[in-house]
Amino acid sequence: MVWAQMTMALQCGQSPLGSCGTPTHGSLLLLLLRWVLLSSAQTADARQGIMTPWRQRSSQDLSRQQPEPTVILSRALQSTEKKACPPGKEAQVVDENLIFYEEWELEACVDGALLAKQMDRVNAVPFTYQQLDIFKHKLDKLYPQGYPESLIRQLSYFFLGVTPEDIHKWNVTSLETVKSLLKVSNGRKMDAQVAALIARYLIGEGQLDIATLDMLAGFRPTYLCFLSPEQLGSVQPDVVWAVGPQDLDMCRPLQMDVLYPKARIAFQNMSGSEYFARIKPFLGGASTEDLRALIQQNISMDMATFKKLQKEAWMPMTIAEVQKLLGPNLAGLKVEEGNSPVRDWIFKQRQDDLDSLGLGLHGGIPNGYLVLDLNFREALSGVPHLFGPGSTLTVIPSLLLALILN
Repeated sequence: MVWAQMTMALQCGQSPLGSCGTPTHGSLLLLLLRWVLLSSAQTADARQGIMTPWRQRSSQDLSRQQPEPTVILSRALQSTEKKACPPGKEAQVVDENLIFYEEWELEACVDGALLAKQMDRVNAVPFTYQQLDIFKHKLDKLYPQGYPESLIRQLSYFFLGVTPEDIHKWNVTSLETVKSLLKVSNGRKMDAQVAALIARYLIGEGQLDIATLDMLAGFRPTYLCFLSPEQLGSVQPDVVWAVGPQDLDMCRPLQMDVLYPKARIAFQNMSGSEYFARIKPFLGGASTEDLRALIQQNISMDMATFKKLQKEAWMPMTIAEVQKLLGPNLAGLKVEEGNSPVRDWIFKQRQDDLDSLGLGLHGGIPNGYLVLDLNFREALSGVPHLFGPGSTLTVIPSLLLALILN
């Protein structure tokens, strides 16, 4: 088509620069330029017509060929151990030659008892993580009830591969063993393992010295609830800054009684919501006076934190004080209405005052009734009272008036 147009142009002079049969150089150049442009456009269109469906098909093919998520199983758990050890490859010593063993050969040719006996060599040779995983699997099979303390003392960097579940099977009685494993764990994400290690040591009535407590300061303080009140007294004050929301959930009241004053001193330069965010994990050790002081800072305590307060600390608080303490979270009292200690607190409040909250709380002291504590009489007589534990309600005003008039 283009060539025909060029021929016609050459013959008829489609240009003001020449006449038919006598084309000029200008007309030839214009025709040549037009031919080049048309050819380029057609070539681009053709290429686009080819490329567009190819791209669509390619993207569809790639989407169909996306690899499925691969579950990488521990090589130690694969069935390689079913193969027999080749002749002459049975390991007699842990050395560098084992680095060149295939993983199935390590399974077949290395005995767990040899690893336990030569744990120092295991730590000295630069084995891969996969090879160490195979060794751990062998030791776990050899000691299904937990590693003996003789092996634990020698673990060193092998300790980095154990889990908290492994450690909870151990019997750790040596403080030097604890210190050596803490040293290995320092600077690594071993907080859960360290907490388990401290727990196992203290269960055996072990005692932590000041040096060990100082070493523990480098780890997340999930171990604090395993320490005795006396040991907590020696914990560095800076440790409270690292405490997270759930780190103290297992602590007992006596432990919280030690930790709360440390936290209050550490955060004394804060106030308002900033102070409350920091002190909240420690409020299980707060007294009634501390809670009343907290009310003055216009904070709103969530119900989860409120339930962790010591019963003796907030039971003396009035309805107005509890209302200010909880703020917009006051409706949580209705949810906990049937549970102690909220239930016990409700029993001590006048029903009229409870009704003023508009929560529909029931179980308070009705109008015209007085609470008499029978515990004192029971203590004197030594005979249990017939009304059950706690207090009893007695009709007072009209009865007393009738007796006086008679």
